[in-house]
This record gives sequence, structure tokens and C-alpha cells, in this order.
Amino acid sequence: MRILALTDLSECSCAGLALAEVLARRFHGKVTVGHVHTRAESLKALGGDEENTRRLVDWARTDDEEHLGRLVRRYVEKLRVEATETVERPSARDGVAELVARTQPDFVCMATHGRTGFKHMLLGSIAEHTIRTARVPVVVTKGSSMPSLDDPLRVMLTLDLLDEPDRLVRLVSGILQPTDILLLAHVVESSYYSPAAYGTDFALPQPDVPRLQEAAQKRLERIDPGPGAPRIEVKVGVGRPGEGLLGIERSWQPHVVVAKTHGRRGFDRMMLGSVSEFLARRCQAAVLVYPKID
Repeated sequence: MRILALTDLSECSCAGLALAEVLARRFHGKVTVGHVHTRAESLKALGGDEENTRRLVDWARTDDEEHLGRLVRRYVEKLRVEATETVERPSARDGVAELVARTQPDFVCMATHGRTGFKHMLLGSIAEHTIRTARVPVVVTKGSSMPSLDDPLRVMLTLDLLDEPDRLVRLVSGILQPTDILLLAHVVESSYYSPAAYGTDFALPQPDVPRLQEAAQKRLERIDPGPGAPRIEVKVGVGRPGEGLLGIERSWQPHVVVAKTHGRRGFDRMMLGSVSEFLARRCQAAVLVYPKID
């Protein structure tokens, strides 16, 4: 397994390096540590004497490389490090995309600030942009704890019953050990439009939630995870998908939450939102997001 661990050299981003090292030990992988130099373009934009600008840019590159080396030695065991890769781009998003294309990892591992509300709208998120655009799974963390190698890994797999859940269950089960625990989680939406809210007789009927829960439970229990699968548990919640899955995560306390993105863009994404990005921002556990499976 090849893991690309991304860092912007901040202390927050070191959570991604630490998680990459743990995953490499558990799954016998190698880690490539990637960084995007963005200071050079900012220094060039200041103008001034060309020779002094060149010296400042060279100093910034050297300083970043030395800092990167210190972080690698601090957070990743020497035997787990395959390489360090750096690119120089004015945009961190473009640089991350180039690193992913260059290294062709099996997973991308990075930290997220977990911003919500106005800060998230204003500043955006490199992690969410990577989740939406990368063609490989992306795992994000805010510094969640992981078990030792001798202890079982608790993984919560979020499932949409309209979107080939059997295939995703077998894919995730094939990575895990028989001693691990895999929770299949689904949320039945229970919302409906009340006529009292709009002052009309028009309303969508409230679904028969208990029957839907029972049907979802039976559907999940019928899934064949394949040979050598981990221990399987099933949990069906009720409510809005994001909040319902977050409630299951808080109560079950997994080490990793796995979700799949639908790959929506533009208007569809603005209107429908993204459950995977919601979970990546709010879950206490690390969140692994698979790209849309073709």
C-alpha cells in the first residue's frame, strides 16, 4: 500500500503524518510525504530588487525543505518513509493535485481544520477539494486516536442502499483483518412537509419509519462481505443522513468512518450538499472517503 501524506508544515497538519505512519504499520505500507511550496509566488509578487527577491525565494525553499525533513523524522518511522515530494505552485489546491498525479498513491492522508459555518464558507478547505477531485481514497483526520496493532480496528461504513452497498462492503472488508469490527450504518430519512408550516392542505405523507428501518436492517444483514471478513454489526438510524450518521459515530465511537462520495459538481452539489464532506468536517474519528466507483 502506498500512502501520500500531505503537510503544509503546520502543527495541525502533523496529525495527517501521524495517521499515515499508523496506517502504514497496520497495512504494511510505505509513506510518501508531500508538500506544496506556495511562498515563492508571494515573494515574487512583492516586486523590488530581482537579486534580493531571488535570494528570499531560495531561502524560503531551503527553510521549507529543512522543516519538512524535521517533521518526517519526528512523525514517520524511517522504515516507513518511501520518499518526500515537493512541488512549487501559487495554489495549494493545484499543488496537491499534481502531487497525487505524480505519486499515484493508493490513499491520500491529510489533516483537516474541521471548519464549519462562516469560516468554512470564507476559507474553503483543501481537504474537501481533494476529496471531490482525487480519483483515489482520501482519509482526513483532526488528530483522532488509533488502536495498537494488537487491538481490533473499529470501522464504521456509511451506506446508501440505492448505490451498490454490497460492492463497497466487500471492498472495505477485503482491507480489514478478521479480528477487526465493521459496522454497516444507514439512516432512514423521516422528514416530511407539514401543512401547518405552509398554511395549505398540501403535504407529503410521513413515511412508515419502523417498516423502513426493518427493511433496511434486513437488507444490510443479507450482504455477503466475502471470505476472511471482519466481524459485522449493523445499525440503522433515523433522521437526516448527515446528522443521523454523526449520531451513530458519536455513540459507537469507531476509529475510522468510511464514506463514498457521489462525485456531484456545480448546482447538484450546492443543492444536495455532501454527506461525506459533512462527516469529514464533524466526525471525531478519521474519515476515509472513497471516490465514486465506476
